[in-house]
Amino acid sequence: MEAALNIAIKVLSIIGTVLLVLQFHRVIIFLAGFFKTRKYPKTDKRFKYGICIAARNEEKVIENLLQSIAKQDYPLDMLTVFVIAHNCTDNTAEVCRQFSRYNDLNVVVYEYNNKDERTKGYALKYLFEKIKEDYTIEGFDGYFVFDADNVLNTDYITRMNEAFASGNKIITSFRNSKNIYQNWISFQYAIHWMRTCLAENRGKSILTAGGGLSCRVQGTGFLFANELVKDGWKYLTLTEDRAFCSDATIKNYNITYCEQAVFYDEQPYQLKVAFRQRIRWAKGHLLSSVENCPKLLKNLTKFDSSFVKSYDCFWLNFPRPIESAARKLLSWILRIIVGIIGFQVWGVLGAIGLSILYDILKKFAIGLVYSMYVSIFYRKRILNYSFFKSLKYSLLFFLFDVIGDISNYIALFTKVEWKPIPHNVNLNEQELKELESKALVDDDPVTPEEENKHA
Repeated sequence: MEAALNIAIKVLSIIGTVLLVLQFHRVIIFLAGFFKTRKYPKTDKRFKYGICIAARNEEKVIENLLQSIAKQDYPLDMLTVFVIAHNCTDNTAEVCRQFSRYNDLNVVVYEYNNKDERTKGYALKYLFEKIKEDYTIEGFDGYFVFDADNVLNTDYITRMNEAFASGNKIITSFRNSKNIYQNWISFQYAIHWMRTCLAENRGKSILTAGGGLSCRVQGTGFLFANELVKDGWKYLTLTEDRAFCSDATIKNYNITYCEQAVFYDEQPYQLKVAFRQRIRWAKGHLLSSVENCPKLLKNLTKFDSSFVKSYDCFWLNFPRPIESAARKLLSWILRIIVGIIGFQVWGVLGAIGLSILYDILKKFAIGLVYSMYVSIFYRKRILNYSFFKSLKYSLLFFLFDVIGDISNYIALFTKVEWKPIPHNVNLNEQELKELESKALVDDDPVTPEEENKHA
């Protein structure tokens, strides 16, 4: 029996190694993005866009987003802002209507109240139904999606338009932070978003040009062609962005990335709010795994041009933290049984304790190095960049993953309902101009001939 248990323990270890090897392509993606990211040629083409904002009790911050849209260097007559004020108990809708009255920006406000449909997905579903009814989906070439707390650099839409004019159907952008140094929690969130840009989207954008891989849309700051919502918005889960990405992958769309388009959002800075959001993410990711992994596996059997992006998207949806924790727990149980049989329980428990300590130290080391690397790489984009503040908060970055692990376990065994994330970082006019002045200047724009090389 002891021999059989030891074999089982080795099999669990082999499974872990195999899963790591199957995801090795992520290392290649990271290395590709280390040196460059995709750029897009300037264009005289101007497309008509609808800008979609789902807002629940956002009267404190939404005007700043509207101001940043009104100050775009893109023709305002080609933009229509659609605000869906859903389940609001404040003056969000009226703030938006007042802004439209006194500015050149066309802001259309819809209100939607349904206590049983509180997620952003339901709000967007209702919004696109109203757009179809009042304007037609084809009335706009593409649609942006933003959260109410976002603020855009003045050239944001121009840069995204360059990517759209290059023939891309779905484009995501660089997510910066308004309050990165507010405390260690806001810092970790900001680095988390930048980490995705650096480790995934930069490299994937190069490979996307050839139709190989797709970047990742994360909640806000993205643009898509009207054809993707010709039948409406149907992504209603707790993490609608993953459902959107998976569906786009299955339909063989490429999601690309425009690092030159920069927007800012507010990061949570309270621990209870961070846990609330991370538990919702964890539950949404688990539900996404159940819903999308079988579809993506089925798509892989086609062996068509979507194979590579389907393979990558499968591992994006795969519940790696849960699988890893379950496998490790089972291995510990088997080791304890072996210890009981061999009268070495305390030795086994000591080995397990050392394993746990090793995991914590590994998280600490990796978190520190990765966090500092990301902050240094993007130091020119971080507002009021401070090496020493980055170092101080990076020492605690491992807690971001620890909170994520705890959230996964809670989400696995509990029912999770959507709850709002409060936004309170209100930028005044002077601060907004400071943000806009931070826009990255592209001194080496790509030429149409260079862009054609990607095709």
